[in-house]
Amino acid sequence: MSNVYYDPEKFGLRTLGELDFSSGSYEFDLSVVWTDGTALFWADDAGCSCPSPFESVGRDDLSTGSIDALRRYLHERQQEQYTQYVKHDEVVDFIARVRKEMAK
Repeated sequence: MSNVYYDPEKFGLRTLGELDFSSGSYEFDLSVVWTDGTALFWADDAGCSCPSPFESVGRDDLSTGSIDALRRYLHERQQEQYTQYVKHDEVVDFIARVRKEMAK
């Protein structure tokens, strides 16, 4: 079965980047951003080392919106309980990289 994380091209997408909000200790807590060439898509998934990331997520499950909507979303996520592992500057740098990739 195809997986949007490992096979984004099968969903008509290209991965632009990801942030891992986990401690990295046999777990994942990812925010991933994709594009279809014109629009941005993003989603979160978390788990231990057993399941694969996004194994039950399809294109219809992804959020979509502007770069500003993505920026607001990631800043809110970072400010909630995750500041321990992802800092504000990392989110700012990540958004800049996504913006640069979208300009290609």
